[in-house]
Amino acid sequence: MAAILSGKGTLGCMEKPYRNLSFWHDSVPGPLRPRPSLSADIETDVAIVGAGYTGLWTAYYLKRANPGLDITLLEAEIAGYGASGRNGGWCSGYLSGIDHWLDDPSQRESAVRLQKLMFDTVREAGEVAEAESIDCHFDQSGALEVAVIPAQLKRLQQEIEHLRALGFGEDDYRWLGPGEVREALRIDKAVAAIHMRHCAAIHPSRLARGLAETLSGQGVRIFEKSPVASVSGNTLETPGGRVRAGTVIVATEGYSGSIAGRKRRLIPVHSMMVVTEPLSQQQIDEIAYHRRLCFGNIDRLVTYGQLTQDNRIAFGCRGSYHFGSGIRIFDPKDPEFKLVAGSLLKFFPSLEGIGFTHGWGGAMGVSRTLRPSVNFDPDRRFGWAGGYFGNGVGAAHLAGKTLADLVTGQETERTATPWVNPADQDRKWEPEPLRWLGIKSRAQLMHLADSAEYSGSPLAPVYSKTLDFLFP
Repeated sequence: MAAILSGKGTLGCMEKPYRNLSFWHDSVPGPLRPRPSLSADIETDVAIVGAGYTGLWTAYYLKRANPGLDITLLEAEIAGYGASGRNGGWCSGYLSGIDHWLDDPSQRESAVRLQKLMFDTVREAGEVAEAESIDCHFDQSGALEVAVIPAQLKRLQQEIEHLRALGFGEDDYRWLGPGEVREALRIDKAVAAIHMRHCAAIHPSRLARGLAETLSGQGVRIFEKSPVASVSGNTLETPGGRVRAGTVIVATEGYSGSIAGRKRRLIPVHSMMVVTEPLSQQQIDEIAYHRRLCFGNIDRLVTYGQLTQDNRIAFGCRGSYHFGSGIRIFDPKDPEFKLVAGSLLKFFPSLEGIGFTHGWGGAMGVSRTLRPSVNFDPDRRFGWAGGYFGNGVGAAHLAGKTLADLVTGQETERTATPWVNPADQDRKWEPEPLRWLGIKSRAQLMHLADSAEYSGSPLAPVYSKTLDFLFP
């Protein structure tokens, strides 16, 4: 499943490492050569560290709010290098960790408001892409959360009851019985599903690269191959020069450990993806994949897939953490990709024998609370956002818009939500080896619980209760 290499000659060699990152990078139009790096000391109104979605959207909405702002983006590699350029391509209205706030009576009202803002953010991201002529293959057909065994069906029923109790109706989440699921998408053994309307399939690298091009055209300075080693007050240190800024925003997600003093705030957890060769019309008809629905079941070890615009299935699962918060570089021949491909074939057995053209992985940022947050100190003029735990495409858009409000001092419905400056924002992960042991233990229990449910083992509820007790 080695990536198809693009380009010839010197320019092709410069692009090759980036084209090899993922199918999304390999298929994005336009050059993937780094912009010039910072080579002198400069001053700027706003310095943003990281040219992923959070940094790009923050710059975009700051420019909207105040076109005269001098904004500088500093990126260690190229715009869209990390999770923003190689994720599952779900621009989803779901926010990881929101259940924590929805379940708290004192925060429920503001959490429901936050959830509705997340619904809106899907549509808004698509509107910006259209307005700025960013062809990111945006298709808001929604997402299916599927149950394929009785234990999953029970959890799915509890979930829809909870959503209805919170006031979310058919226009947000619709229950599908076996026949309706089969009509929507022929997933093997599916017994029910929840269709969430607020989700779009996208080409993530096209969105990230398109936003960077848009910002460059608006006068935002983007320095690539310019890693920030440290942030001290309003001064940022890079190998090529020092940046003094009126306001500093750190938007580095799973790569936050590269900045001095930020290693245990967000840690990198890896997910792995594969993409098939283009499906034939017969294969599409066999699985009834006639709309670009996103899909996944409700295994504890998350699965996620979508149909690309050129009729491939991009599919991911199997998150992992590496000791010391290491960032892993995946070999396309890694045998684990066969396990990911095998997981996809469980959804669609009729695709047995199909070819897979690309396999890749990447790091997402995870906070100690397992919830994302948007943070800004108006006195220090310092902010950061992240910890999206794999649901960052839509969340980063809302976070960027919210950071722009906070930087410009605007009080909006976005700034009055529970993920803005939460009381536990400074909670750090445990030092090693406790961190590694805890994360690995949780992952193993999740695997055991899922496996026991699929096999019908009487130990399934034991694993489930143990998991809930040890890792609520």
